[in-house]
Amino acid sequence: MSGHTIERIALRVLIATAMAAALASCGDKEQPAEKKVAKRYTVPQELDRELNDAELDSMKSMKITHNVTRDEYWDGYGGVLASNEFEVWYPDGKVNALQGMAMLKLAAEARARTQKVFGTVPPERVVIICAGDIDVYTASTGRQWWQYSRIVGDTISIQPPVNLHTRGLLGIVGPREYYEWAIGKLSKGHAPRWVEEGFASYLAGEASVLEDLRQDFGTQPLAMSTSGMESALKSEKDRQETRRAYYNAYRTVEEIVRAHGENAMGRFVVLLGENGDANAASQAAFGADFDAVVQAGRAWTKEL
Repeated sequence: MSGHTIERIALRVLIATAMAAALASCGDKEQPAEKKVAKRYTVPQELDRELNDAELDSMKSMKITHNVTRDEYWDGYGGVLASNEFEVWYPDGKVNALQGMAMLKLAAEARARTQKVFGTVPPERVVIICAGDIDVYTASTGRQWWQYSRIVGDTISIQPPVNLHTRGLLGIVGPREYYEWAIGKLSKGHAPRWVEEGFASYLAGEASVLEDLRQDFGTQPLAMSTSGMESALKSEKDRQETRRAYYNAYRTVEEIVRAHGENAMGRFVVLLGENGDANAASQAAFGADFDAVVQAGRAWTKEL
């Protein structure tokens, strides 16, 4: 069997069947108990056309800027754009290449900022799978519409970029999911979930979005305990509790960064990956034990 034939088979599994089989093969322990039903994306007619001159010009310039070395498309299946650092798969419809390019651009910009903040970047190549529509996304990932992505290993499966753009979220969610992946890799899984989520939100500039989502908290108090937000972020089962935890994580990280700087927060994450000792990493990065840093970071709750 030729390499080209193998590639086509892999592509059909990845895109034509809504990526369900590809994600399941990653060994994710959080797969829902119920059997998944594969859903296929049906491309709207207006997206299944050749790119116009303006679109082609934008694609050409972005491909040069971000060193795209692979650009392939298969009618009826979708396509891929790739550089040395990223591999972005997008669904059927030639115009959807613009969505794939947007995701690669946002991830590349986040990678450049990661280098500045953390002093390093994970060396692994990131695969980003863009769903065609929200039904495909939920069927293939087991996630809900209010959850932006699913990260399994070095693969980020994300909601349809066009949907995120329509909601005014693409410029935040695109880099945010890369930051979350990078923090997890650099800390080697030793960072608390609230640090991963909160610092990713901070770096992506998600503050205004999280403030808007406060209306979804209902009658629940705004502040959560550290253990409460850690539990909610690990399970991500209840939308209200999860969004409250996102908000608390962001505000706490924001206070820590205000006091010590984002590079100190980045150093803390990297040091966690080196020794796994939160207190030692905190002393080296912030000059204080981790509990003391967290307590100071929770000072915003006293204003409520």
